[in-house]
Amino acid sequence: MRPNRGEKREMKKGNRIMFWFVSIWVFMLLTPVSYLHATSVREVTINEMIEKAQFVFEGRVTALESKESSRKRIHTYITFEITDIIKGEYGSNFITLRFLGGTVGDVTLVVSDMRLPRVGEHGIYFVESLNRMQVNPLYGWSQGHFIVERDAAGIGRVMTNRRQPVKGVKQETPEGEAAQVLSQGISRDLVVSKDSGDMGLTVDEFKRILYKKMGKKQ
Repeated sequence: MRPNRGEKREMKKGNRIMFWFVSIWVFMLLTPVSYLHATSVREVTINEMIEKAQFVFEGRVTALESKESSRKRIHTYITFEITDIIKGEYGSNFITLRFLGGTVGDVTLVVSDMRLPRVGEHGIYFVESLNRMQVNPLYGWSQGHFIVERDAAGIGRVMTNRRQPVKGVKQETPEGEAAQVLSQGISRDLVVSKDSGDMGLTVDEFKRILYKKMGKKQ
């Protein structure tokens, strides 16, 4: 018995659904997978970071490796050569910090608003804890991640991790009077320039501010 017109239409519809299902499945097999991990980070101050970060150091990124855990999460392990310790103690000239996210094979895990240090990067880093495993080990995420770039005279200048020159630190509002707001990538009391060609603080000037807040002399 031949199918009637209604049955033919249903068969064609079913074939179209099957075609799209197969096409989507093939597309998923051939396309690298990317996952997005959404986050919210509280705005903090330089005072809070220098007080609560366990370890603060100046260093340079020497190696980067992404690995997939047994729980199918991807982490990137970044190794730094420590050139100066600003706060805390560490028994080696090299330190490896673990960040959530990265690429292993065709699978990429992206954490929104997180910018990983890159190989060769020179910077100043505020590490929240040397013991606890976190999504981002830097205090306040981007707020605790500063990049050092050399000017035309070869002098190291401090910038945020979004390449905004750091001009200084404001006389901050007491913690209790500040509204709890989400971070825009820089600490609340940091003075930055929107002109990437502007001259920011030198590394020594920035360190002096940190040491003063710690009650120490450089």
